[in-house]
Amino acid sequence: MRTRKILFFLAAGAALTAGACAYDDYQYARGPHPVAHAYAGSEWRAPREPYRGELSGPGVEILDNWLKETREGRAIVTLGFSDAAQGVVSEDVAHRANVWFRRYADRDGDMRITDPEIRTALVAAAGRHVGAPPAD
Repeated sequence: MRTRKILFFLAAGAALTAGACAYDDYQYARGPHPVAHAYAGSEWRAPREPYRGELSGPGVEILDNWLKETREGRAIVTLGFSDAAQGVVSEDVAHRANVWFRRYADRDGDMRITDPEIRTALVAAAGRHVGAPPAD
């Protein structure tokens, strides 16, 4: 009887281990031809896009001008901070975005950011998410 219980638990443990190793979370982005969507558990993740409208919320007044007045800056805020994904910026998000961007832009570490550093950082951080400006 005791041997049967031990064998049962060993078989159950082996089955659970094999099942955990074989689990696929539908990360179709793997392999030679990745696609831009995947499942994360039961949540659908599509490619993120920057919020296209005007930013709103109590944190907009706190945001540095280059983050709230440029397409690249708005993309950085709405893509980089999930709390602002729908264009509503809280005071906390504004403070964190300002600090992050200032540190990112200050490439020479002199604790001052110049116009060229700002422009370079905006373009580099927004990357592929901001295409050509819309035609008028």
